[in-house]
Amino acid sequence: MKKVLIISYYWPPSGGAGVQRWLKLSKYLAKSNVEVHILTVDPKKASYTSIDNSLTQDIHPKIIVHYSDSFEIINYYSKLAGKKNVPTAGFSNVNNSSVIQKAVNALRSNLFIPDPRKGWKKYAVKKAIEIIKEYSIHSIITTSPPHSTQLIGLELKKRLSINWIVDFRDPWTDIYYYKLLRHTAISAKIDQKLEKKVIEQSDRIITVSNGFKSIFLNKTEKVKEEKFSVIPNGFDPDDFKEKSKTQSSIEQFIICYTGTMSTQYNPFIFFDALNDCKKDNILLQIVGTTSAEIKKYIEQLKLNVEYVETVPHEQVSKIQQQSDLLLLVIPDVKLSEGITPGKLFEYMASGNQTIALGPENSDVNQILKECNAGKTFDRNDKSKITDYIFNLITRKVESNYPKIDSVALSHYSRKNQAEQIRQLL
Repeated sequence: MKKVLIISYYWPPSGGAGVQRWLKLSKYLAKSNVEVHILTVDPKKASYTSIDNSLTQDIHPKIIVHYSDSFEIINYYSKLAGKKNVPTAGFSNVNNSSVIQKAVNALRSNLFIPDPRKGWKKYAVKKAIEIIKEYSIHSIITTSPPHSTQLIGLELKKRLSINWIVDFRDPWTDIYYYKLLRHTAISAKIDQKLEKKVIEQSDRIITVSNGFKSIFLNKTEKVKEEKFSVIPNGFDPDDFKEKSKTQSSIEQFIICYTGTMSTQYNPFIFFDALNDCKKDNILLQIVGTTSAEIKKYIEQLKLNVEYVETVPHEQVSKIQQQSDLLLLVIPDVKLSEGITPGKLFEYMASGNQTIALGPENSDVNQILKECNAGKTFDRNDKSKITDYIFNLITRKVESNYPKIDSVALSHYSRKNQAEQIRQLL
């Protein structure tokens, strides 16, 4: 039997996108006769950005979960500044233009490299060694962010003769909000050196897109392309077993966005295009965390909008299915072509079309075309966005809504992706 220790900071009861990938992949690995061990942080010590207890239902009964202690500096900061002022994904919940927030970002980035969750490393390494020896485990997978998790793998590789697979869900020093972290030249150099060490000393690297693979591959000349495997984010077929598609009335057309939307995403052209539609029957539904600046912009346009606070993941899939069109916004930053959010695949699994805002040469646009699941528009295409929305409204009225290519979509199921992981092991 193959055995693997997956080291992941985010694990239920943590919520958010970061927990989904290995929660789902580990389930299907366990189903395929792999002995799966998870090492994660003690929830009582963790500094999660959100909680979703419903995700515990997805932990396969054969999986053995191990917890370790941690020293979480963010917990102390949240007590002083208030939990609402602790940055969440993409820094969408804080005012990044304020002097105080800039100072906090700089303090965070220059004292805690690569991130404030590095206090977990010492405890995780000790626990991992115990697990590896007790269960005779030969392979470990470290997944990040937080990228301090990769330093755990680096230490284990140094101490033990073990197969180390790195999983990068996001870029490290090229993440779209990296400038907001306000590194000094010295701290940025240290961060880059750690990133390069992980890339060079690991045995295998998995990442979620070809664009991200290129980013990491260009960090060093010592690593060949063959070291990398691209396994995108995906969807869990179990989340869509119960079809929740209740056709909204002909009189209403629901456009839904789920997840975090920060100012760095630059979604404003879409709202302008929606405003040009001049249709009272269009409802924009935003589920999750949205920056204050974006909310203000939508308010000024007087769009018909409904904000829904973060909900359990099981409810998100139902909301996605009950919409007519799903909005995906790729952050407006350099090297954004490789960004493929996990929600993209759940959007497609819902059966609805996706309208994406971002580069037309992106991995997202390629996947949407492959699955006949929508279209990507550049931020200069306001009139084309308006025409696309009108076209889908017409096709809904005529009962001629586009169909997803189910065969192409199946390649992105967590079950199929887990088989790729099993082969790597």
